[in-house]
Amino acid sequence: MNERKKPHIFPALIVFIIMAMLTGVCALVFLMRKAPDPDKIVEGVYVDGINLSGMTAAQAQSAIEQYTQGKSDRKLTVNVSGKLVETTLDELEFRAEENDTVENAMSLAKQGSIVDNIREAERIKEEHVNYTLTYTYSEKKVKKFVKKNCGMQVKKAKNATVKMENGEFKYTKSREGVSVDVDATIDVIKTAVEQTLEGDIEVDAILVVQKPEITYEQVKKCKDKIGTFSTQFQAGNVSRSKNLANAARLISGSVVYPGKTFSVHDAISPMTEENGYYAAPSYNNGEVVDSIGGGVCQVSTTLYNAVLRAELEIVERAPHSMVVSYVKPSMDAAIADDYKDFKFRNNTDVPVLIQGWTDSGVIYFNVYGEETRDPDRKVEFVSEVLKKTEPGEDKVTLDPTKPPSYEHVDQAAHIGYEAVLWKIVTENGKKTKKQINSSSYKAVPKHITKGSGKEEPKATEKPKATEKPKATEKPKATEKPKKTPAPKADEDD
Repeated sequence: MNERKKPHIFPALIVFIIMAMLTGVCALVFLMRKAPDPDKIVEGVYVDGINLSGMTAAQAQSAIEQYTQGKSDRKLTVNVSGKLVETTLDELEFRAEENDTVENAMSLAKQGSIVDNIREAERIKEEHVNYTLTYTYSEKKVKKFVKKNCGMQVKKAKNATVKMENGEFKYTKSREGVSVDVDATIDVIKTAVEQTLEGDIEVDAILVVQKPEITYEQVKKCKDKIGTFSTQFQAGNVSRSKNLANAARLISGSVVYPGKTFSVHDAISPMTEENGYYAAPSYNNGEVVDSIGGGVCQVSTTLYNAVLRAELEIVERAPHSMVVSYVKPSMDAAIADDYKDFKFRNNTDVPVLIQGWTDSGVIYFNVYGEETRDPDRKVEFVSEVLKKTEPGEDKVTLDPTKPPSYEHVDQAAHIGYEAVLWKIVTENGKKTKKQINSSSYKAVPKHITKGSGKEEPKATEKPKATEKPKATEKPKATEKPKKTPAPKADEDD
């Protein structure tokens, strides 16, 4: 009996496995070809309409920068009452905000398995992903552009003015003008930039009618002398006299408009030779020293008293460190660098004009405005000393270069005071009293320098010249002997 042959199963299995492996390899190759490139952005990705499909990160960044630069290069034109004012968005620092758009685009369809990534890439290709950029600009630059560049194109309102020439008042008229509404115009520009995605931008400035702050009717009322005062100074001190005249000149003619504050320090500064000042004695921490502009405190003091009599609002006033000789205690107003100043505010509805000058050892200030006070109203200012402090013993400085007999007074003694200033008003038979200020002045002893060196030897007296001997008396001549008489003859002959 013949034995039946068994089928050969093993080779067939081998073939099947090989075929399956080949199929798997082919499928894998297919999937790998379909999988998104890890170094490129998948198709269907856009940024503000820019197609980034197939770009590397660097290419995408470059494309976005080119696009945003084109946005910044656009021109902005503002129409200001027919005058065109131009700039570019780049000058206003129009920029795309920093973002991670490229990084996000690169990560699309690269987070899951190959199959998931392929499916996601196909979805993106069909449906698209569009990123939107956000832009910023410098609000400071926009405001400066509108305020300066646009604002200078309009005719602004002009205030009326007052001045004094040769003792007479001169007035100029006011006029209405136009101004740019800065905030409203900025809002118009912002809206136009946000809504205009392509091309240049044109807008109209928002204008408003501008009224003058000071009218002709107001300045015409500045015609009355409402305050005046004067103080004396030593005209022989040339440098100090020149300082007073210079500071009075710098203040004279100043106009303080309603609601405004006047500063003496600002009006007369800087205290330099170039500004007309000389070195002269002044107070400094209880001592008298020479400084450029020495003496100008008398200018501010004189004006202070004129303003008091004009009854304007005192904003700032400070006493000297020691009492001064030209006014009573509490009637002074010191000036010192930027920490002591005399300021007053024009609390009336009419401009105030200041006139100041010096003449023959006297400094004068007049304050002009509108006199609205009753002619019978009487105002006086009274200084009251509350406390007096004696200067104490002299302060002696020894100078070894001088002999003991030398003595020099460097600084006179100053009595210390605590004082107040009263304003006394008499009106309709009724008297009122109000404290204006309080002041404290240092007591300073006399400063003396005495010699402590050796006494200089006295110079030897110059010997007197020997007296010229008296001339010897001329000897008298010997008397001529008398002639012997001849003997008489004999009478017998």
